[in-house]
Parts: sequence; structure tokens; C-alpha cells
Amino acid sequence: MAWIRNIVLFAFWGFLCLALKAEIVINEVCYDPVSNDEGWEWIELYNNGSTSVQLEGAKILSGGSSFTLQYTFPFFELRPHRYLLIGGASILNAQLYYNFSFQNGGSETDGIRYVSPEGTYTDTVLYDSPNTNQLFDDHNLAGTHFAPDVPAGYSLARIYDGYDTDNCETDFIAEAKPTPGLPNRIHCDYALGTYSVLRENNYVELDLWLKNLSFLVPILSAELTVTQNNELLAQQAIAPIPALDSLLVNLAFFCASSPLTVKLSLVDDPDSTNNVLLVPLNPEMEEGIYINEFLANPESGNQEWIEIYGAQISQGTYYITDNSTSKIRFSLPATSGCFVICQNPDALIWRYPECPAASIILAESWTYLNNAGDCLVLKNETGILDSLIYSGEEIIKGVSRERVTADSTVFWQNCYSEIGGTPGLPNSSMPQTELPDLGKVVLSGSPCNAKAGEKISLAYNFPSATNRITCNIYDLNGRKICTVADYALVNAAGVLYWNGCKQDGNFAPRGLYIVLWESQNAGGGKIMRKQFTAVLK
Repeated sequence: MAWIRNIVLFAFWGFLCLALKAEIVINEVCYDPVSNDEGWEWIELYNNGSTSVQLEGAKILSGGSSFTLQYTFPFFELRPHRYLLIGGASILNAQLYYNFSFQNGGSETDGIRYVSPEGTYTDTVLYDSPNTNQLFDDHNLAGTHFAPDVPAGYSLARIYDGYDTDNCETDFIAEAKPTPGLPNRIHCDYALGTYSVLRENNYVELDLWLKNLSFLVPILSAELTVTQNNELLAQQAIAPIPALDSLLVNLAFFCASSPLTVKLSLVDDPDSTNNVLLVPLNPEMEEGIYINEFLANPESGNQEWIEIYGAQISQGTYYITDNSTSKIRFSLPATSGCFVICQNPDALIWRYPECPAASIILAESWTYLNNAGDCLVLKNETGILDSLIYSGEEIIKGVSRERVTADSTVFWQNCYSEIGGTPGLPNSSMPQTELPDLGKVVLSGSPCNAKAGEKISLAYNFPSATNRITCNIYDLNGRKICTVADYALVNAAGVLYWNGCKQDGNFAPRGLYIVLWESQNAGGGKIMRKQFTAVLK
């Protein structure tokens, strides 16, 4: 019976070896860098198994019209749950170096394939469509499910390390922030759900459902905050929510006015439009949708934009009209949150990198905003939803106007953000930097390296609630090179910034500049005049 025992042992060891078999997967790949492709393309492999794998003789193939050999591995042992980064000479943290030449997609399916040393195992990512050349997947059939063709500078990444169902459409996502040689980002879509409010005088209890809309579970905790007019009222850390599950939280705080801004922040959440909620304490505000921020006079290289906010938005076509009855036309989804309407979404992201891409809406038609003042009316097919009037005196070049609600009263202010606007994000609050003494204006930030992003700041603090400010920059020959504010209407205290640029948007040369300041109470009276010097280095 010994031969039977040997067969059983052989079968057992065969099963054990199969169970411990390591699988190498293409975990992330950058095939279309922002710069020239040569030297910047890379591929990351991941050992998804429980044993080490010797890669010598394994191959990387690239598919366009057909799969062709790109790279043959030297001696390299990849341990379990470790990464191997291979890239061009410009990829400083690569473990192996090779100048790949992957196809960039754009018109038909392209692909990248890993082939094991013995040639019996493959892992393939097919991206873009249609599959005109019938590139095979890992089942040796013409592929029918494709990863997206990503923009330049993005990578294709598995939704988490090693996740592999042999379906490229569900296994891979476009990654805006590649992680070569590091764990892939986990993009869990958290959302704010239904809520109820109990209010007794100024005491508020808020019951709120939080949802994990994805089948992934994040590693990090989220943060839930409640603010009113940028004042923090409540804050709570949210432990990871199970996949496709919900969590009810209760927050208690004191608040005298409405509305509340509730924000759920989770690292790498792919859709921020469902993470901000406006909670009215007055029932009549429940259906509100309104203009929340706008930029009427952009600096050179920027564009006009308008931010819309709605607690409950109906899907459909919306319009913004001005005094000339010209229309900005756009469509909104049925959801809640902030949406930024503009003519060029890519340029908006470049100018405001913190703006959530999912909140940007491409306008179907546009009419330019009047820098000298105008009336903007938001409407849809049912009628007028919101309106505002602004004057040219309120408009500062490169600085947006933001809506503020306090004690049920709406007013508008110039954005306090150093970059001049907060599209897709909560409106700004007064900088936490120390303001000057009452009645003073203070210049800081000189000498300034403007090309490195530094700015000259002029902080002011006046006794009057509203004031007029004019601020111009001159070179040493007495030529005016930039107007920072032109009789602008501002609040009692705040900060103006000069980014070191001339009026045409180009950086001013290195050297000494004169800053002339004039301000007075908006109701009239004595004019304060100040002269400062600023150095660009």
C-alpha cells in the first residue's frame, strides 16, 4: 500500500504548491508622461502570492497592432506582497532601468502584458477601445473589457494592490496622483446621506447618515466637520465604514444662525460632490439653490467662473442671465453640493489644483461677466432660483466674490484665499494671521520670490465696516505696472496680495518697486495714503 501513500503525498504537495503559487500582476503603469515619453515611462509589478518569485527570463510585451517584446528580466527575486518598479533613467526610485515605449492609446485598444519565465502565465492590461487589432486578454481571447485611456501624467492603477479579476474595466482606474513603487491609493466613495435636525433655542442636535458607496474599505479614518460662516461648530473622526454600508452619527452643538455646512473629508475620495451638505435650520431654506461664488475679472491666464450650490438639486438645464439677457447655459445632476461652471475645466484645475475635478461643469454656452457691474440671475425651466447685483467697485482683478450668510442675512465679500478663489471648496474666512492694529496697513513678504509662488501681502484693519481701497504698483521710473485694487469695496479687515506680476500677467523683473495705497470709509471722509517699498528677488 506504500504506492498509494506516495500518490496521496504527491497529490497533497501538488495541491499545496498550487495554493502557494505566487501571481505577478501589473499593479500600476504610466504609459503617457506629461514630459517626453523617453525616460519617463514606468511599470510597477506586485507579487500577489505568498511565495517569492524568480523573474529571470520573464518578459514585458507592449500591444498596438500586436504584442511585441519590450523587456526581458534579469535575475531578480520578488518577495511576497512587494513591488518592483521598472522605468527610464528619469525614474529615480526605480529598481530596474529600461526606456519603455508603450502605446499611448487615443484611437484603439492598446495593451501591456507580463509573461512568466516559463511562458505559462500572463497578466495583461488592455486600455482604450475599440479593440480593432483583436488583442488577446489573459484567457487567450480577444479582449472585450478595457481600462480607460488616461490623460497625460496619469497612471493606470489597480483599485487596490493586487486586485485582479481579469476584467480590466473594473480592475483599473485612472490615477491622477501616481504612486510608483508605493501602495496604490484606495478610492472609497463616501457620501453624506439623509439628516434630521432638532433645535431648541440655540442648541442643535444633528443626526446624519454617512455612506460608503464603494465595495472597498479605506485604511484611514475620515473627518466630519460642521461649520457656520466658516466657524467650526463640531468635529468628529469617522472610523472606516464597511463596504456598501452606512453609519449614523449624532452631533450636538450651539448655533444661532443658518445654514450649516457639513463636510465629510476622506483621503482619495474620488467624488467630492457628495461630501458637502448645506443643512438649513429654517425649513423654508430646504430647497435652496443659489450662486455661491464668482470670478468676474480674472488675471491673465485665468478664466471667469461661477460656483453654484444646492442642498437638493434637480437634474436638468440651468441658465445664468445678465442685464443684456445673454445666457450661460449648463446642466446639473440630481444631487447636492458645489458645482463650478466654466469654459475650460482643465485650465481651472491647473489654476486651482485643490478644486475637486468632479465638481467642475463645462458650460454649454457662455457670456462674459461685466467687470463694471451687472445683475446675475440663476434660473431653470421652472423660473428664477437666485439673483445678485454687484458693482464694478467691488471687483478686484484675480479675486472672486463669495456669498456669506450670518443671522439669516446674505452679504458678499472678496475672497480671503491667497490664490484669489475657492471654487469647489468651502468659502474662505479671514486669514488667521495677526492683523495690524486698528487703523493700520502693514506690508509683508518682501523680499519676494514671486516665481516660486511667494506674494507680497498688505494687511489692513479699519474701524469702518466697509471701506474703499485703491492700490497700485510702480517701478522706479514712475511707471504704473499693476493695479491690485481700484477703488474696491472691502470689509473692515483683511489682506490684499500682489503676486509679483505686471498687469499683463507676466512676472515683473527683479528689483525695487513702490506700492501706493489709498483707503477711506465707504461713506466718505478722510483718505489714508501710504507708500511702501517691495523687493522682488
